[in-house]
Amino acid sequence: MTSTHGFLRILHKLGTENKPVSKVFRRMLDKDLFIAAYTELSQNKGRLTPGINGETIDGTTLEKLEELIEAIRNKRFRWTPVKRVYIPKDNGKKRPLGISNWQDKVVQMVLKMVLESYYEPIFLDCSHGFRPQRGCHTALLTIRKHWQGTKWFIEGDIESCFDTIPRKVILNLLSKRIKDNQLLRLIKEMLQAGYMEDWTYHTTYSGSPQGNIVSSLLANVVLHELDKYISDELIPQYRQGKLRKATKEYKAVSARAAYQSSQGNTEQAAQERKKLRQLTYSDPMDSGYRRLRYIRYCDDFILGFIGSKVEAQEIKTEIKHWLQTELGLTLSDDKTVITNAKHDRARFLGYDIGVIESDKTEVRTAPKGYKYKRRTLNGQIQLYVPKDVRVKWVNKYCVKGKPTHRNTYLRYSDFEIVHAYGCEWRGLLSFYSLAANIHSLRHVEWTMLQSLSATLAGKHKTTRRKIREKYETQVNGKTCLMCEVPNPNNPNKPLRAFMGGIPLKIQKEPTFVVDKIVWEPKFGRVELTQRLLAQTCELCGDTNQIEVHHIKSIKALKQQFKGKDLPKWVISMSGRYRNTLVVCKRCHNDIHAGRYDGKKVRKQ
Repeated sequence: MTSTHGFLRILHKLGTENKPVSKVFRRMLDKDLFIAAYTELSQNKGRLTPGINGETIDGTTLEKLEELIEAIRNKRFRWTPVKRVYIPKDNGKKRPLGISNWQDKVVQMVLKMVLESYYEPIFLDCSHGFRPQRGCHTALLTIRKHWQGTKWFIEGDIESCFDTIPRKVILNLLSKRIKDNQLLRLIKEMLQAGYMEDWTYHTTYSGSPQGNIVSSLLANVVLHELDKYISDELIPQYRQGKLRKATKEYKAVSARAAYQSSQGNTEQAAQERKKLRQLTYSDPMDSGYRRLRYIRYCDDFILGFIGSKVEAQEIKTEIKHWLQTELGLTLSDDKTVITNAKHDRARFLGYDIGVIESDKTEVRTAPKGYKYKRRTLNGQIQLYVPKDVRVKWVNKYCVKGKPTHRNTYLRYSDFEIVHAYGCEWRGLLSFYSLAANIHSLRHVEWTMLQSLSATLAGKHKTTRRKIREKYETQVNGKTCLMCEVPNPNNPNKPLRAFMGGIPLKIQKEPTFVVDKIVWEPKFGRVELTQRLLAQTCELCGDTNQIEVHHIKSIKALKQQFKGKDLPKWVISMSGRYRNTLVVCKRCHNDIHAGRYDGKKVRKQ
């Protein structure tokens, strides 16, 4: 793994110095790099989803990886068309998703590791989508911290970005920095592979299939040009003045306060200063002050503008024209809207974003020691849980407006039911932990608790009241439902599943500092790599024809053998809590055939 990480560090250094790279293809065909790519894929949720040829990551061997490397080196490797499926979107439409076969996924992961190492220092800080140590929360926290005083939000969305990016644009942008025709040819052939739908082959003339491991990175490479255009041209163009001018009314009251103070009229001066706290100091229509800020998450972006609405519309028109002429992309007219920050809220990454208008004051201490009052909330950015999101989650657990049970959970144990509800609640709460109105999720929590009680009551043919008497408890001063089961590994500490009991508190301070993010190549799982390179069956100890057996999850495996004696190989995997098992070909065939008798289990 040292040589692999050393190569990726060299690419990262060249990207930091903004230098082009060459001879990448030859160095990319390294066995360690492909093993790291495979082990990185081993924890991917879609690792067992078959492509067109039905092959999955299960049964991977070192020999297969070596054969794949030789096929690429000798130009015998051919990309397989992706299998196209459709997943529903929130607006009722469906999103096309491409599923590649096993070999293509490994090569795509290698390409991602190489390209990400080089391009990561090149991308700007305004880009947060599909990048290491960045995400929705980093983008939202940046907006909340640095976008004070915004008057207009320009919400941007590129129409069918992944499907409509011109292939020529992708290759031209890559060729400006990557001077390696063999690598560019490999990427070009990937983009031309096409897709299969209902067993009919379709040719692709543009875009990169959504669901492709490297497609999001290629989209970032293209949209990085948009980041540069806005950062280098639009933002300086709309940056004027240091401070806004004071309003005439504020100046008049301030002058009266100073005059009364100079005349010794302390009470009158205090009354005038009290009026100042109810007036806006800066003139929102100041023609000499302009600011423009920008954040992008993949193909969704938002701009915060301080200026007039006419200028905001001009900015939208300029971006739309530039995208069409330079990148061949179309800005969606339906989703690209201009929002008044004072009266309405913009929607970005599932949050509502607004500006606070408040006269609440805070006492502060000046450097010279005297204290003064200041309106610290006025003009600050605030994040909110959208109302339609709360309604959607409440309706998820209700029928005709009343919380009800969920039939799909009735076959699970009480512990699994409580755990499933608890995971959904914690996921929702974690995502909206930045919202100022996070307390509004109490109704969602109450609905989920009622639905959970109804589900357990339906399973045991009893009442909700008896279920609450059995499982209800207090955690952090909040009522929740808790289920305990014995822990086979530690009898003194039972396993507990909770639903509720989490304080609804806003996360005010960020848990990261964007400027101090240090990039390190952390691809591959060292533990699985060492087990694979050991070339020893973990069941019988054989050293011939070693493969890796993959499962979806330990939970699904135990559910498959529920009520039966667990085979030795299941005990071996669950005892180590691993989704993989390095075995010989004979043991692997016996596992899939259901005839493994476990005559010899190798202990580690």
